[in-house]
Amino acid sequence: MAINMAKRVKKLELIDTVTKIKECLSILPGEEDRQRMTNLITEVMQELEVLREGIGRFPDASEAHQVSHAIHTLVSFFDTLKDKPLLAELLLPKTAKPRKIQRSAVDVHALQSQLEGLPTEKIIEELTKHKKDVLVELSTRMNITVNKKQTKDALADRIFKLGFANKRGYDLLSGKQAEQSQRPL
Repeated sequence: MAINMAKRVKKLELIDTVTKIKECLSILPGEEDRQRMTNLITEVMQELEVLREGIGRFPDASEAHQVSHAIHTLVSFFDTLKDKPLLAELLLPKTAKPRKIQRSAVDVHALQSQLEGLPTEKIIEELTKHKKDVLVELSTRMNITVNKKQTKDALADRIFKLGFANKRGYDLLSGKQAEQSQRPL
């Protein structure tokens, strides 16, 4: 009831204001300005009408009471479901749990041994043939820190440089490979 009274008072005030503006139009110089102001006033009145219709769509007290009652009913329904898990299981669908990513079918230890036996030039080719998750596992096994957001080629390059090329370079400098090649098979 108070809302309706406020609507009426505002409507009367707006109508009075618009009427006063129309009266003052005769004071304005020029017919062109008068026509422009009349058009503007008409547009303002149309906008005010749209606003009045919007205000009329606000829920009244009975609608607000119905919504409040519906919320209360839902809350009590969910409280009941807490006490009756079988009923909840029947009525509410289960959410799907994300599946665990399967480990790669490649044996990382065997892959590392295979790569160590290859010539240096062939290692990078062989690394790029494997999937990204295999390369991440291999880098973990070789204690090489990698960013999982890197591309597959960047991972392969990092494993090649830090895991194989550097190790072979150190071995060459220390003379280990020379000793191994001199041993009889």
